[in-house]
Amino acid sequence: MIDLNTLVEETGAESGLSFNIDGILLESVNLEYDGNVAAMIGMILKMSLEMSEDLNNGDLKQIMIKNNDGIVVASKDQDDNCIALLSKDISKMGLLLRKMDTIFNN
Repeated sequence: MIDLNTLVEETGAESGLSFNIDGILLESVNLEYDGNVAAMIGMILKMSLEMSEDLNNGDLKQIMIKNNDGIVVASKDQDDNCIALLSKDISKMGLLLRKMDTIFNN
């Protein structure tokens, strides 16, 4: 099981959450309205997964949302368990992507 507090600390993300692809929140760190965020990211992952399947691009593993004020990286495993990290520092994008890949590929 992933220790969300440690993951947030190691990556320098401001917040993180774990949830299932249906948007059911399991745990969150430093995030207001965490249930709503889990539901929204879950829906984005689910829709992206369906699009990926429709395009025959294989199984979706990760999405990244970059905006003017930060980044969200969300990954899912084969059992549709999901982790999302949020950071206001876009320069941490590489670290977030790499750390998520490491966690979900082991």
